[in-house]
Amino acid sequence: MSEAHTPLADRLHEWLRNARIDYYLCNHCNGLHLSALQGLAGVVESRLFVEEWGLLISTEYVVRPTAILPLATDLGRLNAGYPSLKLFLDIIDDAMPQLVAGSTVLTGAGISEAQFVLFVTTTQELMSSLASELAELDFLLPEEGQQLAPSRQFH
Repeated sequence: MSEAHTPLADRLHEWLRNARIDYYLCNHCNGLHLSALQGLAGVVESRLFVEEWGLLISTEYVVRPTAILPLATDLGRLNAGYPSLKLFLDIIDDAMPQLVAGSTVLTGAGISEAQFVLFVTTTQELMSSLASELAELDFLLPEEGQQLAPSRQFH
């Protein structure tokens, strides 16, 4: 069995490189930005954070203001459909509304490289699938130059 380690930033960088998971560091936060998710339409940021209790992957999707109510109504179903993600709306006065998706793994007893890679890749797949579903439901704000999908009638 692989040895379990307490995740240190240097070790995580090595593990991400070994797994060929693209990421980058910025000067504004302590997170490792996950390139594959940040490249998806509607995603503002996707980051991996090392916390004292474990690891957190957080992805923020920009929501169309007119989709807040339908998304809030659908949030229970989405949370049930993605049980390892925690989804919530983040609405503040001076910014676009966002749906935040988070996933955590506790590392107090350590974590092996295989467990870490499984956590990151599974979370990325789920968050990518969520982005596709949100786009299909027309909840995401289109990027500049993209056409808005025809509005759906909710009955």
